[in-house]
Amino acid sequence: MRHENCSFGGSARFALRRGAQGAAAGFSLIEMLTTMSILAILLAIASPGLASLTSANSLSSAQGDLAASIMLARGEAMKRGTVVGLAALAPVSGNEFAGGWTVFVDSNGNGRFDAGETIVRQEPPLHGDARISLGSGATVIAFNSRGFLAPSTLVTFTVCSPSASKGYVVRVEPVGLTDVSDSAGCT
Repeated sequence: MRHENCSFGGSARFALRRGAQGAAAGFSLIEMLTTMSILAILLAIASPGLASLTSANSLSSAQGDLAASIMLARGEAMKRGTVVGLAALAPVSGNEFAGGWTVFVDSNGNGRFDAGETIVRQEPPLHGDARISLGSGATVIAFNSRGFLAPSTLVTFTVCSPSASKGYVVRVEPVGLTDVSDSAGCT
């Protein structure tokens, strides 16, 4: 009997010790401080790359929104059979479209966005240091009822940021087709 009791008592004590150790298991203060300092170092190393990534994503989104608005203006002009324009909301020289833009139906045909004209879409201002400009400094482009640029000249938008290593060039051909290509950033 003593043999059984001893065996039971021994494993019970082992289980009790094991359970006590399992309940007390965790991180020591030194382990936690070491882990936190390693995380802080990794964060410090990664943050410049994260800022660059955020800036690049912002630019990509801006050029995508601009190209979509240009295509929308062209499509609306052909669908409605009238002139539809894309106008800068708060133009600043050298950064005409960073303040946002409006796709509108130019019902009076004067080539400007006037009060009372139908707004098809309005884009808010860009965040950060992104720039969108036209090479000519113009603040409005317009498409005629056939989807061609009016006047029929090549239009080139530059989408860039001083904090990003690359930018975009959005070209609108006189026939209304849009092409987006990479550029070397702001020049």
